[in-house]
Amino acid sequence: MANVRDQIQLTDDEIRDYLERSKTVIMGTINHDGWPHLVPMWYSMLEGKVHMHTYKTSQKVVNIQRDARGSILVEDGTTYNELRGVFMRGRFEVRDDQDLCYAIGIKSAVKYMEVTEEQASPFVRHQVRKRVALIFHPEKVSSWDHRRLVGAPG
Repeated sequence: MANVRDQIQLTDDEIRDYLERSKTVIMGTINHDGWPHLVPMWYSMLEGKVHMHTYKTSQKVVNIQRDARGSILVEDGTTYNELRGVFMRGRFEVRDDQDLCYAIGIKSAVKYMEVTEEQASPFVRHQVRKRVALIFHPEKVSSWDHRRLVGAPG
């Protein structure tokens, strides 16, 4: 008989679809003092990985350059039987690549601002000038969908 973890775990395809549709990732890096640094971020999925862009001088970039280990969490649901999410532990990569930042920005603009690529292009081109790309490389993935539980309390 399958355990509860097996019942609620998402398949790789479900994880990919969930991440593609979700809006905000909670990004965790390690601060200089060893404490977690958590921030909500908008993101885009490119080549099957979570991609973001941010200012080159942001605390999260400083943290990643010191220690690339980190985590991301995407979740939703308001009651126990609705809880669903994906948690990944892995390493961040910082890439100073304006073309990549532009690709992330365009995909994000379409996703979050509901505009066309053509409409977003001038804004995104201007926005990414001082930014770097963040690419998350997962090493361990956990997922759950409590909607699959029969008789879960509401």
